[in-house]
Order: sequence, then C-alpha cells, then structure tokens
Amino acid sequence: MANLEYKHAVLKLIFEGEVTEDGKMITKSKSYRNIRSNVTADQLETVATTLSSFSERPYIGAEKIETMQVI
Repeated sequence: MANLEYKHAVLKLIFEGEVTEDGKMITKSKSYRNIRSNVTADQLETVATTLSSFSERPYIGAEKIETMQVI
C-alpha cells in the first residue's frame, strides 16, 4: 500500500501588480521556503500579513504549497 511522506512546503504571498491595457490585473508573488509541516492556518495567516506589511504593493492573499512523496 502506498503512503505519502511530507517533503517540504512553500508559503506564497500574492500582491496586486499592474493593470494591462485591456484592464486585466497582473499579480506579483513572493515565496518563502522551509515551512514546517505542522504549522496551522492561523499561524500562516499571521506570518503572511506580517510579511506583507513590508511590501509597498497591496496584499491579496497567501497560499501554502506542499510537496509530498509517494512511497
């Protein structure tokens, strides 16, 4: 039987970018690696909002991207 093993995770912050000529918004992102596997959503939100305050661009949201290995 196959199992999943945690390899690593990335926290990706998403910011507003520029607007194209046809009115579509381009987003910008910043990624932070080495996120622990046991971090909670509340902890991630706290870190994301704190880190986003250092940016001049308006903060849209954050994503946690996990990589798992099938064994």
